Amino acid sequence: MRIGLLSIDHIDEPHRSLGGDYADRYDALFRAAGVDLQHHDGRAEALPDPSTCDGWIIPGSRESVYDDIDWIRRLEAWIVGAFEGGATLLGVCFGHQLIAQALGGRVERAEIGWNMGVIDYEVVAQPAWLAPLPERYGLLASHQDQVVELPAGSELLASAATCPLAAYTIDDRVLCVQGHPEFDPIVCESIYRSRVERIGAEPVAKALTTLDRPIHRATVVGWMVDTVRHRMTIDR
Repeated sequence: MRIGLLSIDHIDEPHRSLGGDYADRYDALFRAAGVDLQHHDGRAEALPDPSTCDGWIIPGSRESVYDDIDWIRRLEAWIVGAFEGGATLLGVCFGHQLIAQALGGRVERAEIGWNMGVIDYEVVAQPAWLAPLPERYGLLASHQDQVVELPAGSELLASAATCPLAAYTIDDRVLCVQGHPEFDPIVCESIYRSRVERIGAEPVAKALTTLDRPIHRATVVGWMVDTVRHRMTIDR
């Protein structure tokens, strides 16, 4: 199984020293699921041929998907071409939002402001290609943009009070989640505490109180791997 990671950002120090950069964290998660990732620069002028991997992960970024930045527009066009060519796409946070926007959905700054901490998501669908899903799962989040309209043909997978369109699928080859499976409470505590001046003491304090809640990182990564595996079986 060849899954490509289109890296588009870095975790700043000192937080990076608490478990590595984004690429390191994804490597660890997917290796535990039996997959070695192939790494690519998602900001490059020449993006890889989608056919070179069985699936593609578009991860998080500090930018907004609607920002007029050259690499975002290139990656958005790449998503459209990859989808139209039959590629399997997996989105996380920014990737979840950019895939939605590229394929006809809409992303906006959330009226509630920052959504941070361990978020409990309610599963509202059962994709036919996945083993029975739990009723709920938890992931760490850190975002102020949200998908507010899904692309045509999407199915809502999970929802939360603070993020109604928190996960979705398209057919059986796109699976996207707003929460971060690569994040753990240690790095999030460090990141949150560094943003008090930017975000405000009250939201940060509230997020910190959630960090002892259960999170289901391996579960969500398993859904991603199983989606790629299913498409590999179909395509053969």
